Amino acid sequence: MISGKQPRCERRSALLLALIAWIFLLSAGCAHLHSLPEPPISRILFGSCINTNSHPMLDRILQLDFDFSIMLGDNIYADTTNMAVMKAKYDALEFSPFWKTLRQKAPTLATWDDHDMGGNDAGGNYPMKDESQKLFLEFMDEPPQSPRWKRPGVYDAYTFGPRGKRVQVIMLDTRYFRSKPATGENGVVPSGGKYIPHPDTNTTILGEAQWRWFEEQLRQPAEVRIIATSIQFISEFSGAEAWANFPHEKQRMLALLEKHKTEGVFFISGDRHWAELSRLDRPGRYSLYDLTSSSITQVHPRGTPTPNRYRALPQTYHQPNVGIIEIKWLRSGPMINLQLLDLTGAVQLEKAFLPFPKFSHGQ
Repeated sequence: MISGKQPRCERRSALLLALIAWIFLLSAGCAHLHSLPEPPISRILFGSCINTNSHPMLDRILQLDFDFSIMLGDNIYADTTNMAVMKAKYDALEFSPFWKTLRQKAPTLATWDDHDMGGNDAGGNYPMKDESQKLFLEFMDEPPQSPRWKRPGVYDAYTFGPRGKRVQVIMLDTRYFRSKPATGENGVVPSGGKYIPHPDTNTTILGEAQWRWFEEQLRQPAEVRIIATSIQFISEFSGAEAWANFPHEKQRMLALLEKHKTEGVFFISGDRHWAELSRLDRPGRYSLYDLTSSSITQVHPRGTPTPNRYRALPQTYHQPNVGIIEIKWLRSGPMINLQLLDLTGAVQLEKAFLPFPKFSHGQ
């Protein structure tokens, strides 16, 4: 297990104190919204898909050590256009022992996916997306000065840690702007769903405003960049919702990373109700990884994965799970260790890597 030099409980306390100070300065108009100060980050928890407020995996999460957590969407299963129903579900989670303890334990970042936006496979055509965004931001106690209140979509970015050990978390919104997916016979066995790669290159996942914002985030200084996407980025087309359904958008992302020669990047994702690690090798560049952690509280009913030629490890996991990012700050740069934990806290998937060009692909 990778660990830092400073005891984690002390680092977490320092981070919470820094966050309190930052909120105070923010309220006085003296702080930049999402640039959080020291100490260095060494352990991050992430996951997706919570369909109940009481579950052994939720209990397990509260027993783990981490500096902050990232919720990747389907934080509730609203599945409605009735905002009163949606608010009641948010309230049930917000006042649950799990959520209250999680927020007290460490900072929590979140984006949404389809079910908490409002419906299965919901996208840009969901009729209540603005009203849903308001409820999401209220649920997350978003500060009044946050840009999330001032623009469509819940995307945002945060930077933690001191100069030389900065961790940037880029939280994408893959729902608000997403075009209607293409459907048809896809020939995938077993198939993850009804979708096919979209033939229309004018369609989008992120929308132009979010794309411009994303490129600006790549210009910000950071040694580690975590791109948090509610749907899988690297995985092979499988019929399920994923970036592979909009191949031109996936290529646009890769082109931007190449354009800016962005180092320290990896992806985390959710949605699938099962877990796997994907790897994309790039000749002359370091490999990109995407650890999918899903679901926190649900068992995958089929119990078998869809095909994925980018799968980095032979095994997948189909029981409740949560992801862990460990960062060891070496003199040569950060070492990343991705883990998937089960109900007992045991590691089911694990991969350590160095996200820098001097290391060859396929590491």
